[in-house]
Amino acid sequence: MEVPGAIAGSLAGKVADYTVAPIARQVGYLFNYKGKCEKLKAQLEKLEAATQKVQQHVDEANRNGENIFEYVDTWLTKVNAKISAEQLVEDEEMVKKRCFAGLCPNFKSRYQLCKKAMEEADSIAELLEEEGRFDRLSYRHAPEWMRMAMRPVKDYEEFESRRDAFDGVMEALKDANLSMIGVYGMGGVGKTTLVKQVASKAKEDNLFDAVVIAALTQTPNILNVQNEIAEKLGLELYEASMDVRAGRLRDRLEKEKNVLIILDDIWVNLDLDALGVPLGDQHMGCKILMTSRKLDLLQSMGSQKNLAIEILAKGEAWNLFKNIAGDIVETSNIQSTAIAIANKCAGLPIAIATVAKALKRKEESYHWDDALEKLNKPSEMNFTDIPGDVYAAIELSYKFLETREVQPTFLLCSIMGHNAAIEDLLKYCRGFGLFRDLDTIQKAALTVPYKNCSKR
Repeated sequence: MEVPGAIAGSLAGKVADYTVAPIARQVGYLFNYKGKCEKLKAQLEKLEAATQKVQQHVDEANRNGENIFEYVDTWLTKVNAKISAEQLVEDEEMVKKRCFAGLCPNFKSRYQLCKKAMEEADSIAELLEEEGRFDRLSYRHAPEWMRMAMRPVKDYEEFESRRDAFDGVMEALKDANLSMIGVYGMGGVGKTTLVKQVASKAKEDNLFDAVVIAALTQTPNILNVQNEIAEKLGLELYEASMDVRAGRLRDRLEKEKNVLIILDDIWVNLDLDALGVPLGDQHMGCKILMTSRKLDLLQSMGSQKNLAIEILAKGEAWNLFKNIAGDIVETSNIQSTAIAIANKCAGLPIAIATVAKALKRKEESYHWDDALEKLNKPSEMNFTDIPGDVYAAIELSYKFLETREVQPTFLLCSIMGHNAAIEDLLKYCRGFGLFRDLDTIQKAALTVPYKNCSKR
């Protein structure tokens, strides 16, 4: 009958699977040991090359103060354990020994070596496949001060007049078709405060893996701007060549899947490609947010969407002034003068904050009358880029500085500009004979905060 024959054939096949195949594999260990050992040698050479490449990257990352991903350390530990595989190759010579005066091979040693060689070769293949999946080997934690910069702006107030601009920027950052966004408005209107708050919100919402803010000047130094961006990304640029530096910065930025670069206070056309910032199709995950007083400048740099920031509404200006100056503005003999002073600040947050801080805790009405008189008096200075109201407010706050050291220190701050080191400021102060009663820079450093000197 055909059915019993089919069953018998099936049983015979199963018996062969469970008996003949394993036996053939075991016999193969005896007679194919040389080929298996050659395969193991080739795998070991590949593993050594891969290990050397990974270790070089790890050593360089360690020199740059970066952290190695845990999966890389685990992989290196596994590789170090493969010393046993190298030992197997060395033991191959032992297998070549003959027993009975060289008349027969040492089958037991040959069997053991071939079996272990196959196991080690498969294990090494898995390690090589794992190494091929490595995307990045190291990372660098953002410095503490950088993480602080991403926190919400202290005392930030959400004015209704700014809501459209803020929401517009956030919407633009989420638009995959936009890579360059601009924010413009007159000096002192609050552009920097707005974009810092945007940076904090973008980080909070996980829109970007990295957020970098770089402050520019009227005459930007490209090297300094590159250094500021690189430092906040954990990159050290030590090359002298502008092209090489730009290339390294571009490579670093391209490693971030999503990155936001904020270029604050742009005065002149900036060559972003020469700076090392990838544009558009070069890195679709890189967005650039710029601030400037000039709309046409942003447009000339290729900004795809520009949002204006206007002055504060009168009610908003008064609330801001009152919140900073304190309840003193509500007293009957000061309130009307305080309102007039707030109005003279022309809705500019920087002017309002500067004057309000200067008058805070001034309980005598003559201080307020004197301040209003000074604000009403037009400045003899002629500035093209600073609104007269802002200059008058800063001049007033300067005159309210009470000690002989603080006024010249304030002037030094303004001369030194953005990102000046406090240590350098203190050295200049000592050189000009300030803080004469203090015998060390360290003591002067402790004194400056109490004299209300702030770097601007």
